[in-house]
Amino acid sequence: MSREVPEEIYYECAKCDDFTTHEVLKGRIGKASLEGTFRCEECGNVFSGTIKMPRMCKVSVIISDGPVSEKTETEIEEGETVRIDDEFFLEDGRRLRVCSIDLGDGQRRKRAQIEDIKTIWAQQFDVLNVKVTVNDNRKSYSRRIEAEPDDEFVIGHVLTLPDMECYIHAIKARDRLHSKGSVEAREVVRIYGKMKRRVVPIIEFEDEDEEDIEF
Repeated sequence: MSREVPEEIYYECAKCDDFTTHEVLKGRIGKASLEGTFRCEECGNVFSGTIKMPRMCKVSVIISDGPVSEKTETEIEEGETVRIDDEFFLEDGRRLRVCSIDLGDGQRRKRAQIEDIKTIWAQQFDVLNVKVTVNDNRKSYSRRIEAEPDDEFVIGHVLTLPDMECYIHAIKARDRLHSKGSVEAREVVRIYGKMKRRVVPIIEFEDEDEEDIEF
């Protein structure tokens, strides 16, 4: 995966005598350096030069989607720490979340430096299947709904499912059980709802062409 020239960098300005944000006016990036022209956004100083950039480390990625697994790879900057639940993008635009970090020889860690990692296990994170349990005081119903990671579920709001509507009365998140407020879909383990009403799907039939009948 080729590196793209960044729009800005954080670099030491000779005039400001401090680290500031610099706009990259033009540049060419190599394996470990960026050659180009830069402008300090604080004082406006423009200079050309070569700036050392972190080396990119290639790492294997296994994407798990239920019973199906796909092996690919990505590149991450040297010195970066990878943690479980971190999100990242593949070159093809797919959004992934880190589920497990394998250092090799069966060693698993919750976080590690990219240089030490052999394989990242991840799940696709573009669309989530959120678990929902709805209770009608007699029986509990298990359902799943699709949601994007940034979608929010709010306690007390109505949640519409294909065959029923319910009030969200609690959300089990990764950190704790929530009984008020809202939770982003990326953090939801399960939504608990109280039945509002059952919904009967309406089946539409196409009208058949009527034949003319002579009497």
